[in-house]
Amino acid sequence: MACLPPNVDGSEIRHQLYTLALTYFEAIHRNYFDRPDLHKLHNRSGELWSPLVALAAFFEEEGGVTGLLDAISEAALWDEQMSEGKALSDREEAVLQALELMTRNSVGEMWIKAAELREQVRGLLGYSEEQMGAAQWIVHILKRMQLTDPARRKHHVGGQLYAVQRTELLDIMRRYDVAHIES
Repeated sequence: MACLPPNVDGSEIRHQLYTLALTYFEAIHRNYFDRPDLHKLHNRSGELWSPLVALAAFFEEEGGVTGLLDAISEAALWDEQMSEGKALSDREEAVLQALELMTRNSVGEMWIKAAELREQVRGLLGYSEEQMGAAQWIVHILKRMQLTDPARRKHHVGGQLYAVQRTELLDIMRRYDVAHIES
């Protein structure tokens, strides 16, 4: 994400945001005040992130900017957890736990179907299909945890396959103190 240098006068951008808010007041007001499903954060984090979440929902709905709401929501959740001292989000922990379950009987590298990983994570989180949203966040987690890269990913008829090294996975789980699921 690009940031403005400290010496930039942001008055033009601020003016454009005021114009946007006044022009599309009803939609933005609805997203901010009347849609509690958008705002999952509380206390100070909720105060800080709610305007951005409301705008992200607006840009997705009115401007067709796909994935923005998920990205802002994930950043907000991560920010809240970092301020609380938690290293990983529930979704990140669930991805690691799902991978551990899926690779439990393997030695070395195992190719995992993205759709199967998504379903395993969904089951661990107890989410419905709608709550899961787009599965792209799982790929972002795999990349961020350095569990996949272009050399360990390939296409197949049913979607994507990811090569996961069990030893790497267990090391990451140990470092982040992620519990193993008993089966």
